[in-house]
Amino acid sequence: MKLPFSFFLLLPLIFLGVGCTEDLPEDQQIDYEEDVKPLIEETHPTTKVRGSCNVIATASHCEDYIGSIWTDQQMQLHCGGTGTFSFDACPYSENGGCRTGAETIAENMIWSYNYGGQPITGEDLYYESQSCDILEGAEWVLPEDLLHKP
Repeated sequence: MKLPFSFFLLLPLIFLGVGCTEDLPEDQQIDYEEDVKPLIEETHPTTKVRGSCNVIATASHCEDYIGSIWTDQQMQLHCGGTGTFSFDACPYSENGGCRTGAETIAENMIWSYNYGGQPITGEDLYYESQSCDILEGAEWVLPEDLLHKP
């Protein structure tokens, strides 16, 4: 069964416990930074990519698996028949990508490309980056942003 690539954008959010809590009373609402992240933080953080799923040829995206939840089996199952799995990192992307779960067990990075099956450029790139930034626990980053960690 082939899944749309957008499904893979949502999968890390399941691991992060992100959901709608604004309908709950204020004392029951979940705050990502205070309630979720401390439970899933990496005990030995690393920025080393464990593997990747390349769907540039069909969907102009590639996903890097970084967090410790991504075992060999998890990565291969997650990539499934939708892309090409590799133990190497995704190719360089000038567009940048959506980083979810930074420094948590479920950290991953979905890179966007201006070439491939569905090139992401102009307005599409703008909306993709804005969609990422609106998600709790996610941020749009450029490759150079990852080199300048405080």
